[in-house]
Amino acid sequence: MLRNGHSLLTLFVLGLALFGALSCVTPTIAQETGDQEAVSETQADDEVAVTTIPETGVNPEGSAAGPTGAIETNPTDVAEELTDPSSLSGFVLLAIVIALFVIPTFIGGWLAKRWKMADHGWKISLALGTIAAALVVISTGEVKLGPDLSGGITLIYELADGAQESEDGDADRGDDSKIDMDGMIKALVERVDPSGTKEVTIRKYGEGQIEIIIPKASPQELELIQRQITTAGKLEFRITASEKFRKHQTIIKNARSLKPGKNEVRIDDKLVAKWVKFREGSPIDNDNGGTYVKRTVGDTKQALVLFNDGLDVTGDDLKAARVGVDQTNQPAVKFTMKPNGAWRFGQLTGNHLENASGAKYQLGILIDQELKSAPSINGRISSDGEISGLGTQEESEFLVGILKAGSLPANLNKIPISQEQISPTLGAETIEKGKLAIGISLAAVVVFMLFYYRFAGVVACVALAVNLILILGSMMLISGAFTLPGLAGLVLTVGMSVDANVLIFERIREELNRGAALRMAVRNGFARATQTIVDANITTLITAIVIYKIAPDSVKGFGVTLILGILMSMYTAIFLSRLVFDIAEKLKFLKGLSMGRILGETSIDFLGKRGIAATLSAIVIAIGIFGISGRGADLLNIDFTGGSSVTMVLNKENAMDFSDVKAVLDGSSLKDKNLSLVEVGEDNTHYRVTSVEEDVEAVQEMLEELFGEKLQTYKVNYDKVKPLGDDQASAGVPQSENRLRELDLLGMVPTPSTIAWSSTMVLQVAQAEPREAAAEETAEQPAVEIEEQAEGESEDTSGEDAIEEVVAEEGSEAEKEADDATVTSSFSSESDQFANGTSTHLTFSGSEGLSGLTYDALVQALADALKATGNEGVAVEISNDEYLASGGTARAFADWDVKLALPEAAATEVLAALQKKTNAQAVFPLANKIGGRVAGNMKKDAIAAVVICLVGIIGYIWFRFQRVMYGLAAVLALVHDVAVTLGVIALSGYLVSSVPELAGSLMIEKFQLSLPIVAALLTIIGYSLNDTIVVFDRIREVKGKSPTLTREMINESINQTLSRTLLTSLTTLITVLILYVFGGDGIHGFAFALVIGVIVGTYSSIFIASPALLWMSQRAEAAASKGQVGGSSNLAGKSR
Repeated sequence: MLRNGHSLLTLFVLGLALFGALSCVTPTIAQETGDQEAVSETQADDEVAVTTIPETGVNPEGSAAGPTGAIETNPTDVAEELTDPSSLSGFVLLAIVIALFVIPTFIGGWLAKRWKMADHGWKISLALGTIAAALVVISTGEVKLGPDLSGGITLIYELADGAQESEDGDADRGDDSKIDMDGMIKALVERVDPSGTKEVTIRKYGEGQIEIIIPKASPQELELIQRQITTAGKLEFRITASEKFRKHQTIIKNARSLKPGKNEVRIDDKLVAKWVKFREGSPIDNDNGGTYVKRTVGDTKQALVLFNDGLDVTGDDLKAARVGVDQTNQPAVKFTMKPNGAWRFGQLTGNHLENASGAKYQLGILIDQELKSAPSINGRISSDGEISGLGTQEESEFLVGILKAGSLPANLNKIPISQEQISPTLGAETIEKGKLAIGISLAAVVVFMLFYYRFAGVVACVALAVNLILILGSMMLISGAFTLPGLAGLVLTVGMSVDANVLIFERIREELNRGAALRMAVRNGFARATQTIVDANITTLITAIVIYKIAPDSVKGFGVTLILGILMSMYTAIFLSRLVFDIAEKLKFLKGLSMGRILGETSIDFLGKRGIAATLSAIVIAIGIFGISGRGADLLNIDFTGGSSVTMVLNKENAMDFSDVKAVLDGSSLKDKNLSLVEVGEDNTHYRVTSVEEDVEAVQEMLEELFGEKLQTYKVNYDKVKPLGDDQASAGVPQSENRLRELDLLGMVPTPSTIAWSSTMVLQVAQAEPREAAAEETAEQPAVEIEEQAEGESEDTSGEDAIEEVVAEEGSEAEKEADDATVTSSFSSESDQFANGTSTHLTFSGSEGLSGLTYDALVQALADALKATGNEGVAVEISNDEYLASGGTARAFADWDVKLALPEAAATEVLAALQKKTNAQAVFPLANKIGGRVAGNMKKDAIAAVVICLVGIIGYIWFRFQRVMYGLAAVLALVHDVAVTLGVIALSGYLVSSVPELAGSLMIEKFQLSLPIVAALLTIIGYSLNDTIVVFDRIREVKGKSPTLTREMINESINQTLSRTLLTSLTTLITVLILYVFGGDGIHGFAFALVIGVIVGTYSSIFIASPALLWMSQRAEAAASKGQVGGSSNLAGKSR
């Protein structure tokens, strides 16, 4: 009892230590002031500063430096935190520590003593502790579901003007031709869902836009994700300009000569400095000693930062970033540079040390082109530093996450084009079917194990239950989201984990049949089966790790689930099941083991059938390859190919239930095009239709045909047309700055979007031209021409920046209707275009979020109205303050101001034509092409993952079995299984089209390769390996020390493991068949692939892997014998 008490006291102290480490918010204390800091700055409490650690090995306060990034704990602070009764969270945490560590240890020791099992005390404690920990997580946490089960939020963002420099007007607009969208999506995934467990979907949406689908999340989680998405995270270290240094004077002079809005300072066409913004009220703002060069443009304060150091030390040079505390115990971000970055950082600071006059340089810290801080440089700095003054722990953690993920290739606009709540992507009926199938399949496995193995089956069911609890708790701990295929895969993982129990129980049966006592049979059964279980699971674990580390982001979540399933399965089968057996035997609950039997001893000559099996496999694979090549791109679903997404809106009086809308769509050709329907909102009027059909207009036309007058139409009204006065006619361009002249002086070619950022738009519709002529003219002339303001001319000539949109008819009347007019852009410098014109205000009314048109849509509508009324060549100006301020967004606006170079009567006619046509159009708030979830560069990652996975499997099996042929034979069976399964999936399309009755009776559809089916194929790899490793392990045991592997040995091994093979296949097949028959559309393809995979995997372990092993063994022995014979002949020749 004393020893147990001592252990209890020790664990209690350890629990307090753990509690202190977790609960202490400010664990470090300030040290005595010593040497001068390497970088220092007087700053406001919420200002960001950088304090870096000098190379001398002395910390900023003068004491000996400890390990980089180490955080020293103040025992006094910890004690105060622990004894503070107001710290409720601290006491809750202490209670959890006691519940998880102390109580299980006490109970385990007490039970071990009571049952006289002293050596089992720690085992009982560990089992109770892990179960308790999982139950605590489950009871206090929240089960997160994927968008298919819970719905969520869909966000659509567009690339911001200027890419990385969106707030700096000097950069070109980032679009698909300049921004790597695949790289952009990958970077966003790394920020939002790096592990792939949150089931966040990020894909391309139209041109220069990205769609993000987030599972149901709290407002705080959604806000965090939005910040992660819209924060580019570009970190830079730059020297700030100062009047104190003579070498800065030329640059400062050039910078001050720039007009407001121009930020880049260039000398000989080389960027040498840039105006960047800083926060008002910061130490930079409060400095009046000439340390910084500053200016104010509108409401924005800017400082001059140098870009001529040639070193470019950025966030890409960071090796690590972590949350810590500064010298004042406030949250900070500590970072370490990579070797190359550390050298350049040292050069940057070393080249800017204090000069002879005592003037110090300032090290500017820029994040997303904003000067956060500029501390003084007091010494050379290289590898380590910290960013302090961040205010809160959350802000520090956010910045660390951004820095670790790296900067985005481009900026996204802060305000999304669309933000909508969507219903589950699977219908309620499909979800219920899936849940029912999962429940039935789990119950079937439990009933089978209880019926066949009796008491041992009870042990297996306990292990399965604990396995489920541990996996669920682990997923909740990492905030993983469960999808319907994910839940089905979880049940399948549990079903396959029965394999470990079956291996153990069959080994125990063999020991009992040999006459061993029960205790010895249990001990030997577990000992001999453990090696096989570990080998089989480690090969699968290699697959899972490769999937997580290298495979495309869209299947990373499966890798995480697979890793957890493997680890928990081994723990429950090997450790927990053995513990239950030991306790039951010790307490005399277990006096004997009775088990069912499917097969007795067999002596089938499996290898005698290897020729027939090889021929059959070759034929099936060949037909499958033919089916794969014949289906081509049709074999891939929308996850790989992309398609279109169209949101339609029903009138409130014509609202329809989800099932009714789905029934209408199922009767159309969209049913066979990966049709997916989700409800947007909760009023049964907004639905998003997604399909593999890429023609967006074709989908819109089909929806109009299917739903007709039930669709909501636009409602546009215009104010009374008024004549323009002289002052109104020239008020189109901002008076403060001639943006077009600036762009021209910079040598930039402005796009319509960059022009829209700073001026109103003018359409000028010309006479229609044939398509060929229009294309030729476009090729010969620039799309945009800018005429500079004449020297000496007044800057008040606002009309010079007007933009003319020229509409050309694309093709003949038979090919294109008038409403398909195309708009191009040019510029006019005439100031009297609207001298005799009119103006009006357009207002779009309707439900919130739908009461407006985008700029592009309104441009096209006005072009069509001008063309329809015969007003070609007339200038029209449209403007909206929010649109101009956004930099040319694709968002829709309800209000637009319009000027027309027409008299009242003609202008009214144009507006009436616009109103008539627009009010007859169905509202499709969002309609665009979408990209697949697997981008082009991800496919390369997938290929690399497969290669590395196969090499890893071969290597491990080679290591364990001492011969490479074992690994090659296992991989051959694995490739065979995947090839056959893929072939059957491809052939399903031909069966449906040629023999629909047979396909219907077998519930076979035209299956396509999707991400859930990819997950199924990965599962098949694990299943195939398990079966093969079990057979190979028995072959190794039967072979013993014999130098030769014979056909008889392999046949004997297969016969000895046949009962286990059939039992495992039967339990797994029961699971997947139930999922296939009752699971509904959500998991139908997933379950079909698994049904084929389980059957083929069982077949290949007997008829492919084993014969291949024998063939390679015979070839190796023949080669060795030939070498020995050749060597003997050579020796004989020499002796003569």
